[in-house]
Amino acid sequence: MTIAPDPTFRLLFLCTGNSARSQMAEALLNWKGKGRFEAASAGSRPAPHVNPYALETLRQYGVPWAGHPPRSVDGL
Repeated sequence: MTIAPDPTFRLLFLCTGNSARSQMAEALLNWKGKGRFEAASAGSRPAPHVNPYALETLRQYGVPWAGHPPRSVDGL
């Protein structure tokens, strides 16, 4: 009997601030790709906080955001 490899693909979205686009991409892929993808995001120079317009846009479209403060690629 052979064991099938884990079908979950892990993806890291990288950007500069990790405050908007990468946070949104992470939320969208984790929502739409649940069970097939596990997304994370980070930035090279993290911003002090997540852009409130990005969070509002996710909320308007019903995309769940468990989220995290902007984080650096250094800690990954």
